[in-house]
Amino acid sequence: MAFHGTPVEVRKHQKSTTWYSGELIDINGEDNIKVRFEDDIWETREVPASSVRRLPEEGANDDFDPQVDEAVEVLLPATESTPSGWGLGTVKTIKNSFFFITFDATQKGKQDLIVERSNLRRCSQEGKLDVSQMERTLLPVEPDLHSWIRSQDSSGCLSHVQHKCNLLVANCTNVEPGSQKSPEVLLIGGAREVRLATMLLELIHFKHQIEMQRFHEHRDQLTERLDRAKQWHSAQNQEVFHVDQSLVGRIIGKKGENVKEIREKHSVQIWIEDPPKNSTNCRVTVSGPTEKAVKAARDELEFITVTIPVESEHVGWILGKGYQTITDIARKTELHHARYDDKARALELCGLRHQVEDAKLLISVHQEYLPVYQDMDEEQTSIQKSFHELDGVANSKGKGKKGGKSDAKGDSKGDGEGKIGRKDADSKGASKSKDGKEGKGAKGEDASEWYGRKGKDGKDSKGGKDYGKGDRDAGKGAGKDGGGKDRGKDGKDGGKDGG
Repeated sequence: MAFHGTPVEVRKHQKSTTWYSGELIDINGEDNIKVRFEDDIWETREVPASSVRRLPEEGANDDFDPQVDEAVEVLLPATESTPSGWGLGTVKTIKNSFFFITFDATQKGKQDLIVERSNLRRCSQEGKLDVSQMERTLLPVEPDLHSWIRSQDSSGCLSHVQHKCNLLVANCTNVEPGSQKSPEVLLIGGAREVRLATMLLELIHFKHQIEMQRFHEHRDQLTERLDRAKQWHSAQNQEVFHVDQSLVGRIIGKKGENVKEIREKHSVQIWIEDPPKNSTNCRVTVSGPTEKAVKAARDELEFITVTIPVESEHVGWILGKGYQTITDIARKTELHHARYDDKARALELCGLRHQVEDAKLLISVHQEYLPVYQDMDEEQTSIQKSFHELDGVANSKGKGKKGGKSDAKGDSKGDGEGKIGRKDADSKGASKSKDGKEGKGAKGEDASEWYGRKGKDGKDSKGGKDYGKGDRDAGKGAGKDGGGKDRGKDGKDGGKDGG
């Protein structure tokens, strides 16, 4: 990890005018300072405090305008064997913003340079670094923070403490690979500065870092679980649908029995989410190992509502007397409800998808029977009307004179076996002809005009018809003189003639 000491400049010996870039990382006693050099080009070493000075304040050379023959410090770039630093030189000439710098003859290996203004600064006035009044404190680190303090994540925190508390050093020790000692934080600075840094670390940074470390550990566990869950879900089949919040209780069932039963039955997982704000639709997710299982579970969970428009003339037929028809359909298909909206003139069906589809089919087929029943009603009405008309004709033609109690209605057989069917509401008397056929007296009504009369050859037996007309007088007196038998005989003869 990076050291967080104070940047300093270090010279090799007391007479050297070149100061190299380094970092104060520790103190030893009142006069020795442990220094680490740029990029570790030189090994970390202890040097006298008199050979160490602070860097000039930032911005101190912004207005510096070097002149000819003026003493300056020149930036010396780092090499493979030497860290960067600042060497003492003199401006010999200035040309086109370039400065020709010469070095003192005592500086061995220094060649004259041509540089730009940005590589020059005033000669530093910083004195030697006095560490005699500095405190050196080692702050223990809790075990929960050992991994953090050894990581690069702690660098920013220690750098912040060093800057805010104006410390010379804020470093972590015993962090080298293989170290058997617990890590500690080294604080070097004035007594007040070290005390402030200790409070800042213990009461603020360490406290929050422990919570953050616990969170990170928990987050890593959750992330791992999430990855496993994603892998599991990627291998699952899933379907998502929405149901109205009012139906969630029906889906869950009493004490969750319905959902539990479906989960176990199809080996699926079911999640029901609360509806979002300003909505009544709940999101339902079904996940399972096979597409078939997921679809089967959805069929037992997804309640839908459909609206079927109903024409006003069909309302009574579809609903039934006392709503009996639609009630029976709803019960048989196990709908959640079936309601008719008078204002909308529509039927609302609510239930599982297959229940609603079944109910729609029953209603549709039931509706197809409506025109059949309408035709049946019309035919029934027509038949009843015909009966009423016939009753009117019978009443108008069946009225005769008094005394017709013995009028006969008989069958007269001739060669053509003609038959006459007659109806007389007023006739009560009856007699039989010689051939045993029963006859009833008629009041002059022509039987062939009502039922029809035909012989063997399918043609009307005109003789019989004539007989009926010519024998009216005989019929009138049949009840008095007992001549019903003779008339039956005459009728028989007449039938023969008609044949």
